Amino acid sequence: MIHLSHHKKYVILSYLAMASNIMTGFILFPLILKYIGLEALGIFGLLYSTKAIVDIGIGWLSASMTKNLIKYNFLKNKILTLSFLINFSYGFFGFIIFILYGYILKIEYFTSFLYFSIFFLLSCMMIPFYEIMSAELRQYQIAFFRFVQQFLFMVLSISFFILFKEKSLDVIFLTLVISSVVTLIFLLRFFYNNFQYKYQFKRFRKKILYQVLIKDGKKYFFNGVSTILLLQLDVLLIDYLYGSKSAGIYLLIWKIPNTLIMLGWRLSEPFQAVVAKEINQNKEDVKIQFYDLEKKILAISLIAGLVYFYFGSFILEIWLGSENIPEIKYMYFIPAFVIIFSIIQRLYLAINYYTFGLETITILQIIELSLKIFFILFMFDEFKELSPIVGWFIAFLVTLFFYRRNSLKVIL
Repeated sequence: MIHLSHHKKYVILSYLAMASNIMTGFILFPLILKYIGLEALGIFGLLYSTKAIVDIGIGWLSASMTKNLIKYNFLKNKILTLSFLINFSYGFFGFIIFILYGYILKIEYFTSFLYFSIFFLLSCMMIPFYEIMSAELRQYQIAFFRFVQQFLFMVLSISFFILFKEKSLDVIFLTLVISSVVTLIFLLRFFYNNFQYKYQFKRFRKKILYQVLIKDGKKYFFNGVSTILLLQLDVLLIDYLYGSKSAGIYLLIWKIPNTLIMLGWRLSEPFQAVVAKEINQNKEDVKIQFYDLEKKILAISLIAGLVYFYFGSFILEIWLGSENIPEIKYMYFIPAFVIIFSIIQRLYLAINYYTFGLETITILQIIELSLKIFFILFMFDEFKELSPIVGWFIAFLVTLFFYRRNSLKVIL
């Protein structure tokens, strides 16, 4: 079972990483808006959303690798080697995708796309290290390295942007590359000193390939597709249909709710591997932990939603200035409910992630995605940039019940 102190370390370090991310956004967004413009802010968000879409091709595999590292410890060296080969190859593929995207569609921001493509490659190279730590219930160490990377990016990006006379996105994404290189060096050193894994480039057993890529891989692939599209497709659609300025407005109104949701999600993540390791050995203990965690996360989600509903406009005014706040109906009421629903939903997803029932989760997410797309396409005149959030809210009214029922099948 995961040690209580490790869970606390994970939560603290995750929140420190999130705090660094929040500070970066809170400082950079107004600076970009002031010196470069709303279109540049839209490009900034577009790059991260595009990365999330490109991640679909490899993100699913990380979950499958982690599950099999947990299940087949005696094959860990072969699984690790396979992970490194696939992640590096896909990182190079993504590198080319970003360069072509920038050159063909956003030539005026090509240098930013180039730096971001390097960042994507480096990110893929870090994935196998995180899989190993997760399989050995060292999630707090993953959180530490993510904090280091995000903190470095925060300090460097803000400092460089302020100090450089010529303000551009290029400066920001250059610091993203620098922080990623430093983090990767630390990871390599840490892995060498603390783990006994070895690379085995001999012929891979068909059973390993089938288990990782097909049997487990396909369900994580489809879940990864539904998850990433659910979280990121809205920015791409709004940018494509209504322009980069609308994408920038969406980023502004969704930044704080999304941050609260990400903070809430961190509470549930360590429980994924715990359930997978312990459900067949100490089921009663897992059940007690689940009900206890469910009550706590529900309380936290309610507090987060109420805080945004009552203080969201005040926070936005301090952050952006009253003249830069868009006026859209229900822009505090609807996101407040989505914050509550999404945080508690993440716990239910965690129960199923490495056990069973993930296919049902994928179907529920596809329902939510469909409603978000429908509202972007057909209800934009009514709800403006809030349209995808309204669609998500309506979907949650139906799907949340089934999320909980699906997770209880594992626990009970």
